Amino acid sequence: MGQKVADTCRNCGAELAPGASFCTLCGTAVPNRAAAPAPTTVPLVGQPFTGNAAAAGQPQVPGPPVNVPSVPGVVPVGIGTTAPLVAPQQVGADARYAAAAALVPGGAGRRLAAKLIDGVPPAILSLVVVVVAVLQLGGVTTEADLVAYQRNMLLFYAALVLLSLAYALWLWIWEARTGKTPGNAMLGLRTTNMEGERAGILAIFLRNLIIGLGSIVPVVGTVLVIISNTWDTNGQWQGWHDKVAKTLVFNIKAGRNPMETGGVAGRASYEPAPVPTIATVNSPLPQPAAPQQPQQFGHAQGPITTVPGFSAPASSPVGPSAQQPAANGYNEPVSFAPPAAGPPAYVAPADPAGPSDTGQPTWKTTEPLPSGDADEVAGETRIRPAAAKTPLRLAFDDGAIQDVDTVALIGRNPAGYDGEMISRLITIRDTSMSVSKTHLHVRASREGLWVTDRNSTNGSAITGTAGAKAALAPNTPVLAEIGARVHFGERSFVVGRA
Repeated sequence: MGQKVADTCRNCGAELAPGASFCTLCGTAVPNRAAAPAPTTVPLVGQPFTGNAAAAGQPQVPGPPVNVPSVPGVVPVGIGTTAPLVAPQQVGADARYAAAAALVPGGAGRRLAAKLIDGVPPAILSLVVVVVAVLQLGGVTTEADLVAYQRNMLLFYAALVLLSLAYALWLWIWEARTGKTPGNAMLGLRTTNMEGERAGILAIFLRNLIIGLGSIVPVVGTVLVIISNTWDTNGQWQGWHDKVAKTLVFNIKAGRNPMETGGVAGRASYEPAPVPTIATVNSPLPQPAAPQQPQQFGHAQGPITTVPGFSAPASSPVGPSAQQPAANGYNEPVSFAPPAAGPPAYVAPADPAGPSDTGQPTWKTTEPLPSGDADEVAGETRIRPAAAKTPLRLAFDDGAIQDVDTVALIGRNPAGYDGEMISRLITIRDTSMSVSKTHLHVRASREGLWVTDRNSTNGSAITGTAGAKAALAPNTPVLAEIGARVHFGERSFVVGRA
């Protein structure tokens, strides 16, 4: 036989009133009671619940449980303890993201394989010269043929030397600017300086010089220098030639590429410099008068002449009855009725002659305002004309033209500070990575272009019309006159009139 039960609060366990939407004891809400009401009866021990409420006085019919249809989006509320709807999952950092953001040094095997790949083009040229020399040697039968053969071989060897030097020069400059060589590009290596940026011409020269000195011991000496990072106790980051040249070699297939992600320090290297602290400006206006002391009420000895926060009008003096205290010591309260009707007066600005001897500004009262409609007397508000803009034209070294009439930012991916008012963002394409993300802040004016270096990595400079070149200090605006050339990184532009 079923027994009548009441629902209980899921928080404190108190019985809930029929149809209640919250617990009267602890205040916990009871959701969706109307959407999926609980059964009015529960089975006795040993009797399965059929899902149908039995009528009063009728026994429960044993049978399989009946699935009550559910409404989409509605969670049924029952009287038993249910499991969580969604199993809790521990959310943590994805190991793949951490691995992609890490810096991985180039291994000794990759370094050696990259150098062998770099040496393939000169080896192919040498092999071609040797084959040609052998083939022509078979046709030498006379002394004249021998002289011609020697002359041809001299030309072939000269061509081989010139081509090898041109290849070495190209390889030197390419690695200095981008960290790439044919071997580095194929195996995912990048050569950088200690900050994770381009190494530079001098560093790559010193690096290759040490490798060349290792060839004093043929083959073995060169190989030992290339794989010398194996014995580096600081994480196998630098070989002997890297320590002399102050360079690093990164494996960008196993980690991130510092030359494209802000160097060793990450993207924070290209964030704009912090906004300078705003200095307090002292107002030239006269300082307000010192606050009045609070008036003591209750047992004041004398008439009340002022009220805190209000000033008595000068044209309505206090009557004689208020000036003289009463015989019994009781003072009549001051009347706060408005003064007699009359033309309003206004306070004029301070006397141009200056403040008075007491240190307070001198004020004077002028004649009253003319009577009539206040809007007609005041007149219409006149709109101030907008300031005329002075557009300037920036002619970049790649032929691009940009017109600036107010404020603009120049860089690879320029972005202003929070709340900074910027009219234009001029994006510069720079494959050499010499231009910072936000490199320059420029502002057009009548006298020229005000240029500010935004704490860039490679700095900025201005070449004036007289030919003198001056470097820019970070976060310091400098005027570039019409006709001057502004240098930023390895790029530049000329300032002109639009």
